[in-house]
Amino acid sequence: MSETIIVIESITPQVSVTFAADQGPQGGQGATGPTGPAGPTGPIGGTGATGATGSTGATGATGNTGATGATGPTGDTGPTGATGPTGATGATGATGSTGPTGPQGSTGATGSTGATGATGSTGATGPTGPTGSTGATGPTGATGATGATGDTGPVGPTGLVGPTGPTGDTGATGPTGATGATGATGNTGPTGATGDTGATGATGPTGPTGPTGATGPTGSTGATGSNLVGFNTQTGTSYTLVIGDKDKMVTANNAAAITVTVPPSVFSANDQVHVAQYGAGQVTFAQGSGVTINSTGATTTAPKLRTNKSAATVICTASNTFLIVGDIA
Repeated sequence: MSETIIVIESITPQVSVTFAADQGPQGGQGATGPTGPAGPTGPIGGTGATGATGSTGATGATGNTGATGATGPTGDTGPTGATGPTGATGATGATGSTGPTGPQGSTGATGSTGATGATGSTGATGPTGPTGSTGATGPTGATGATGATGDTGPVGPTGLVGPTGPTGDTGATGPTGATGATGATGNTGPTGATGDTGATGATGPTGPTGPTGATGPTGSTGATGSNLVGFNTQTGTSYTLVIGDKDKMVTANNAAAITVTVPPSVFSANDQVHVAQYGAGQVTFAQGSGVTINSTGATTTAPKLRTNKSAATVICTASNTFLIVGDIA
């Protein structure tokens, strides 16, 4: 019967197992038996094959990183901010006070008001506002690139060949690579932004008040008022005015009521007659034929003098038209 021999090599040298073809499946490996007694020393075998070369020593540590390149120079200072605008012109000086009104003419109409004094000169321009603050310094330029890594140190020497002995010691760390060249200078940082415009200068102080305008010329003297040319005393209970009463004072003196009539076609525009009550009898004005009287009396066309010593003026404003003003009722 033929046999099949299977040789299993173990890590223990010169150990083999033989199986017959009709044997059952391999059983699990039994526990290692106790070491037999040492046999006699065999003849010295031939020199064994040279052991495998020990593994290469670990690569030496990477050389230190080259020093960081010098920082690029600081970017140029941003340009000075624009000068703030000139302060606003000082306010115009106050207008000179109006010249005093010319004195009033005696008795006649008031003289015209003196002309307004000339406007005072404009106040001096306020001082220029302060220069705006300098713009902020531009940012620092970027840091230069890091220098290149130094070359790897040389590989340590190979360990001694030995029996599959322990791994040789790690080779000594290679010397530190030379410092990388200094990085190129960084580009100049961008110019800083223009500084904000300086604040507007404060408004200049108000200019001094202009000189007082010259006094206006004195108004012309009013026309001299007319004077009474006399009195006309009446003691009856009725009287009709006549042209001879123009610019006179007609006095009506009676204990009974008195009627004073204003006649037509006697007086012209601008003529006037004064009438006074000198007694207890109240004076009533009456319109002649074709005459119109205007007044503030209770009866517009027939006003009365209010009481003893009251007086009124009869004024001809147009042909046969009269206005009566005074102490009337």
